[in-house]
Amino acid sequence: MRDKLTVFLDMEASPARLVFEECLSEDGDFEVLGDGEEFADLLVRELDAAGGEEELEAVAEIVARRGDREVFLTAGAYDTEILMRLMRQGVREFFPQPVSHEEVRMALWRLKARRESRLGPRGSKQGRIVNVFGAKGGVGTTTLAVNLAAACLTHKPGATVALMDMNLPFGEAQLFLDIAPKYHWGEVLGNISRLDATYLMSVMSRHASGLYLLAPPSRLDDLQMATPENISRLLDLMRQVFDTVVIDLGMYLDEITLKVMDISDAIVLVGVQNLACLANVRRFLDNIRHAEAGLDEKLKIVVNRHLDESDLVVEDMEKALALPVFWRVPNDYKTTLSAINQGKTLLETAPKAPVTRSISDLARALAPAPDPERKKGLFGLKLLSGRKG
Repeated sequence: MRDKLTVFLDMEASPARLVFEECLSEDGDFEVLGDGEEFADLLVRELDAAGGEEELEAVAEIVARRGDREVFLTAGAYDTEILMRLMRQGVREFFPQPVSHEEVRMALWRLKARRESRLGPRGSKQGRIVNVFGAKGGVGTTTLAVNLAAACLTHKPGATVALMDMNLPFGEAQLFLDIAPKYHWGEVLGNISRLDATYLMSVMSRHASGLYLLAPPSRLDDLQMATPENISRLLDLMRQVFDTVVIDLGMYLDEITLKVMDISDAIVLVGVQNLACLANVRRFLDNIRHAEAGLDEKLKIVVNRHLDESDLVVEDMEKALALPVFWRVPNDYKTTLSAINQGKTLLETAPKAPVTRSISDLARALAPAPDPERKKGLFGLKLLSGRKG
């Protein structure tokens, strides 16, 4: 099966065409053809307002000829009655001009979902979930989560990565990315009966890098539907849609954060080199071992802002915990603070800095690129192949 859907843009050079080109280029599941409309999986056609009845007949003929290969239309001026006729004849999406980037992105997601449903059922487990938990406040949990998610985008062309901010009550991931989210995951849980891939993508905010953010609620009233069961349902869908889901889990243990840890493939516990942090790591270990068997097997202790010369060296921490430190992220407070203040990732502001390279290597260790030999469906969803993923 082809990995990409092919698209033919039957449009003159225009702002509308540019929007389609930009949305298609940022999505690794599509390839725009220079010619060969008859072979393309998707045809995007711009209606000629002066074409009249002949234009409508031409579109109807194209739709009939293409069968299950879809047709999208766009126009600067249109008649509602005519548009309804075209939709009844099989046109799947229509975009009034000026064309919205977000509407095109959502239409492409719906196209992929329809295509996937025709190809067969999806596997029960897809992308990896990595949660980042702070041993105490001020250790750089959000900094690590944001830049870890950004680094996961570099694993392979077209990688899909989501960052979910569960650092309550005042999550800051949107500030680190200079995004103003319109929606938050509290609203998703409040509409849990509507939850599917299309609805999920409609409430997520997209960063210029391609990273998707699911922001946190800012009011306690929006947490009424935040139950372990609803969070589990949301994360199960997110791992079907994305190659990697990174969760900023904050620093408080409760039944919801424990459920997230249970679902996750890796638990990143972030600390720094001081006694207060070491004591909290010990308490964290005691709590998760008591709460749920096997959670400590997923644990990856990361020492952030690592210093070779410190009153408390990593080897002493390992001895006190009777556990190895999984990773050491070098101290570069000036570089990381500069990125935060600019609302950018380290990959954008300092791609060659040691701290950036360290987090990129950590991302590859925690969430390696999918096995290329594994059968996959469109946009990262595996097809059942007789064995479990």
